[in-house]
Order: sequence, then structure tokens, then C-alpha cells
Amino acid sequence: MSQPGPFGPPPTSPNPFQSPQIAPHVPHPAAPAFKPIDHIQYLRMYQYIFENPNWVMNVLLAALCGLIPVVGPLVLLGYQYEIVLAMLTSGGVRYPDFDFNRFADYLQRGLWPFLVQLVASVVIAPLMLVFIIPMFVLMGAAAGAGEDAAPFVFLIGIPLLMIILIPISILPALVLLPMQMRAGLAQDFAEGFNFGWVMDFVKKTWLEMFLGLLFLSFTALILAILGVLACYVGLFVVMPLIFLAQAHLLYELYLLYLSRGGTPIPLKP
Repeated sequence: MSQPGPFGPPPTSPNPFQSPQIAPHVPHPAAPAFKPIDHIQYLRMYQYIFENPNWVMNVLLAALCGLIPVVGPLVLLGYQYEIVLAMLTSGGVRYPDFDFNRFADYLQRGLWPFLVQLVASVVIAPLMLVFIIPMFVLMGAAAGAGEDAAPFVFLIGIPLLMIILIPISILPALVLLPMQMRAGLAQDFAEGFNFGWVMDFVKKTWLEMFLGLLFLSFTALILAILGVLACYVGLFVVMPLIFLAQAHLLYELYLLYLSRGGTPIPLKP
């Protein structure tokens, strides 16, 4: 009889009449190349775009796709989440090229986060009006104060209103963003309404989410102004640049969440 070794009895040969044991499926924690991070690299959101040798064609194709009514933005949203998934599996080395042959794949992946946003917005939109309507009422009262108040309203009031409205408009995104992220990466509508996970994500990354979205909002405004100054031609590429930049923000936020002990999303390739 064989004696047990220092780590237990020796392995026995498998029984040919016994069904093999199949290990339960465990969702991949993040990616093989996952590395913990402790902060968001804001400029990196745009820098990584130009590291792809085909970045010009990617931006142009994405811009053309964005011109397609209704379907175009959904395809861009799907491409955005494919970028996030590719960055996770490659350790952020390079994002995939935009491929019109995968139009239907992008559309399918973008459909779930879009539907999640659509349903959640039904509840969030009325709450936002509580904050926005009083501001416009005050601006209307100031504008009706007379000609003497017109320069003040135009030079100070409108810029001040924009500065206030941008942060307020970001607040619902702190909840919508993780909902969309989970639905987009898991390819499951119901996963977007896992409120326990969403609240955990918000709790662990709310500050970085707010600052990242604030950075994207102001850079988008600057890019739009530059696009107008370039005889409106530059506006053609503003939307794809923002989509690409936001994809890297999502990638960084997810890594940051995992680095702080967050629960992984069941990724679906």
C-alpha cells in the first residue's frame, strides 16, 4: 500500500466510468494584464487616441458613423465599450480599430447601455428639472430687468449659468455611468440595474467620476469652440474624439474600482 505523502495521499487514476468534474464558471476578475491604479490620468484620455497608427482613419470612420441618424450614436456607444474591453484584456496597450464590417456587433453591444440609460432617465430627468428650472427663472427675471441689465446678463450671467449647469448635469451621470458600464461590458440589460453593485461603484469612485466627467465636459466645450473657429469643419470630429476619450475614462474608472476592492463585472467578449 502506498503511503500518503507530505501533502496528502497520492493522486489516483481517474475512473473511466465516472463523469468528469466540471469546474463552475467564474467570471474573469478584470483582465489578465490587470494592474492596480490609485488615480486617474486625465490627459491620458486623449493621448492614447494618437498612439494607434490608424487613429486618423478611426476618428474619420467613427465621425461618418455618427452622422447616421438614431443608429449611428448606438454604434459609437458599442465601439466605445469594445475599446474598454480590449483595453482591459491588453492592459491598456492599444485600442481596436473601427471596423465597418462589425457594424452589427457594435450596434448590439451599444443597445444594452442605451436602453439602461433610457429607462433610468425616465426617473432622473424630472429630478433634474427641480434644479434647472429655478436657474432659468432667475435668468429670465434678470433679462427682463431692463436694458441696463442686459450687458450684465450677457457677459456674466450666461457664463455663470454654464459653469453651474455643467456640474449639475454631471450629477445624474454618477449613477448612470456605472449602470451603463455594467450593461455594456456584461452585455445584459438586467445587469445594469444591479443597484448594490452600482452604489458600491459610486461609493468607491464618485470623486474621480465627477472630476473625470467635468474634465471631459470642459474639453468638449473647448473642442467645439475650436471646431466652430475652423469654419465648422472641426465639429465633424469632436463627437468621436469625446467617445474615444470617455472610453479611456471608463477603463481607468473600472481599474480604480477593482483596485479599491470592487466586485468584478462578468465580462462578455
